[in-house]
Amino acid sequence: MEWFRFFHTQRDQPAPAPWLNSSRGERIALSYYRGRENLVLFFFPGLDCPGCRVALQNLADHQREYQEREAQVLVVVSGPAAQAALREAGAHPFPVLADPEGTARQAYIAILSAPVRDDEPLVFVLDRYGVPYAALICPAPDDPALQGEILEWLDFIEFQCPE
Repeated sequence: MEWFRFFHTQRDQPAPAPWLNSSRGERIALSYYRGRENLVLFFFPGLDCPGCRVALQNLADHQREYQEREAQVLVVVSGPAAQAALREAGAHPFPVLADPEGTARQAYIAILSAPVRDDEPLVFVLDRYGVPYAALICPAPDDPALQGEILEWLDFIEFQCPE
């Protein structure tokens, strides 16, 4: 997997922090986590994309490891399937957020400055201040190695910013 790394000069501004509807029945602003927890954002085109359901289970299986690293996983489903995804996502230990118009996804693609197809899952790793450290255009979100790589990025962030 080839991660896009945000260099110090690119990390001058926090990432976009839109308000999105949650599978837990509330509206969540990504800025809510600022100053509290690191974030791992998964952008899926729907929950039926190849590997997405396995990826969700992998995230759930590693939830304890994310909590130990003071990180919150958020799954953002974009496009027409977003609202339906909220109805079926209640059993996950992390919020699933709806981005029906894809505006949050597009805002993150803009900071990535890379061509991304509409059907490609994305992963962003942000520090507790909402600053992006790494991103991945992820054609295989169910790859077992992905969880380990995300956890390594979270360890790297804590090494950079130990407070």
